[in-house]
Amino acid sequence: MKYLTLMEAQMGEYPDSVVLTDRQVYEALKVGVPDWLATHKFENWSWYSARFEINEWYAEHFYKEWRAWETELTRAQWAREAFMYRSDTPEGFFYACGKRADGTYRHVGFRYGLEDCEYASGFHGLTYTPKGETK
Repeated sequence: MKYLTLMEAQMGEYPDSVVLTDRQVYEALKVGVPDWLATHKFENWSWYSARFEINEWYAEHFYKEWRAWETELTRAQWAREAFMYRSDTPEGFFYACGKRADGTYRHVGFRYGLEDCEYASGFHGLTYTPKGETK
């Protein structure tokens, strides 16, 4: 299908989309925890079995540090991608789609073209929670 505006292209492909301002994306990046880490459990950590060798307390401490490190690395990647999308295509816009029952959105992306495939969903693992709602 041929669209005339970026908004028509986005809504034509993902009708539950909401447009996000740069500020909303910035706020989401600051507080976002990658979805694969939000549900990750200590028992799934690759060093979990080492808790017997290095003491349970240290293992849990190292696990928390590992999660914090992975979260910050992912946030940095999201921020680089957001900057690249915005600087390469200033006429584009950020969006969230895939609304869940709790009011959060499963995907955050950037629409830059009129073709149905001209969007970037590179914020892998970033969700969006509208202000005033909890995740």
